[in-house]
Amino acid sequence: MDATPLVSLLTHSLWAVVALYTVREAVRLGRAVWVKGPDAPVVADVSNADVPDDLVAVAMQENEPWAQEELMRVIRERYETYHDWNRVRASMGVGRRDDA
Repeated sequence: MDATPLVSLLTHSLWAVVALYTVREAVRLGRAVWVKGPDAPVVADVSNADVPDDLVAVAMQENEPWAQEELMRVIRERYETYHDWNRVRASMGVGRRDDA
């Protein structure tokens, strides 16, 4: 049996998936720009100094610096979404703190 049709099918399928992903991300980006718009209030960026120590410790458990930075980015993004450190902790699998 010749493998060429199978390879061709897999190649075309892969490109279809890439095209669908690209369209989906473009739509998501367009919606984000459309919803925010120029008149939307600007939310202050959460710096590393604003992140509670227990969440910083979660990020610093990673061995690679790029992984630590990525986890800190995720923590800051989740805070921008939730505006509540306890909800961020819950989403990261860390217990609730009542003193925060």
